[in-house]
Amino acid sequence: MSRKRPTVKDVAREAGVSIATVSRAMSRPGDVKSDTRDHVFQVMKDLGYRANQAAGDLRRGRSKTLLVLVSEITNAFFAEFFKGIEEEARAQGYVILIGDTSEDADNERAFSDMLLMNQAGGLILNTNGFLEDLLPSDAEGVYSGPPLVSCGGHKEIELPTVRTDDVLGGRLAASHLIELGHRDIVQVCGPLQVNGFERRYHGFSQTLKNAGIRVQRDRELYGSLSVDYGLEAAGRLIEAGGLPTAVFVHNDETATGLLHGLVSAGVRVPEDISVIGYDDMPYSAIFNPGLSSIRLPRREWGQLACRKLISILDNSDDALDPVIITPELIPRASTAAPRKLTNGKQR
Repeated sequence: MSRKRPTVKDVAREAGVSIATVSRAMSRPGDVKSDTRDHVFQVMKDLGYRANQAAGDLRRGRSKTLLVLVSEITNAFFAEFFKGIEEEARAQGYVILIGDTSEDADNERAFSDMLLMNQAGGLILNTNGFLEDLLPSDAEGVYSGPPLVSCGGHKEIELPTVRTDDVLGGRLAASHLIELGHRDIVQVCGPLQVNGFERRYHGFSQTLKNAGIRVQRDRELYGSLSVDYGLEAAGRLIEAGGLPTAVFVHNDETATGLLHGLVSAGVRVPEDISVIGYDDMPYSAIFNPGLSSIRLPRREWGQLACRKLISILDNSDDALDPVIITPELIPRASTAAPRKLTNGKQR
């Protein structure tokens, strides 16, 4: 039996305020004391209340805004993702509002409040943060909050999800290097508490193990992925001595920094070391050497995420079934067979 949806009266009773105060907190939040407003919003979240039941409003044509949240709006990775969402939303009569959380709790809370006040009908979430206020769940760990689609998934809560198969992506990268003949391989990893990085790490590592190749955890590097971190990783690999024959980097941005750092230090790519990245950013093909990478269909990803959210709002029967998108290996000049030394051993 479905649980009765909470009303404004329920919120007012639980918060210990009048119905008029609850209404003002939603419609004119500036007219309500900040501590009272925050308390009312917290009660709304605890009860699972949503102003005007926005899903019904969307079907009646009153609310046509979808919120899209990312961790860093300036990251070029999201350009095609946004484009795919916008195309699908426009085709179905919706508009999108893009937000940058910067993985900041106050920013995340402000966007959460937008859903409560019916300033957006649903959310597409593609961040490295967790937005715990948006992720209430029942005793079985099933999500019970406002309409939402996660593009990364969440470890503790079963969410409506549209994501890429990062385990397969890691396997594709490892298999490519193994088929070229590499056995001395190191990973430059993103923060493994982020689901996507954790999945590609395990897909890559398991493929090495299955091929009888040791996972060199003592030589793995971890950090917040960026061009600067790639430059730092190149210096650390060189300083450690005895370069591996191949490196798998968890995104292309970091891989380009690594390539630049290696080449600037006189290390030849791919003659001395092969490098493969992840994401297949547009610049990967024109970098010198061209960067081998794992391609994620970012525009299709955005389209499917938007379609999934609208199907949730329309109460479609299959709305909660996860959608997993297949990545693709794109080999380029940055990876090649390891060269042989005169004694016949690989270097």
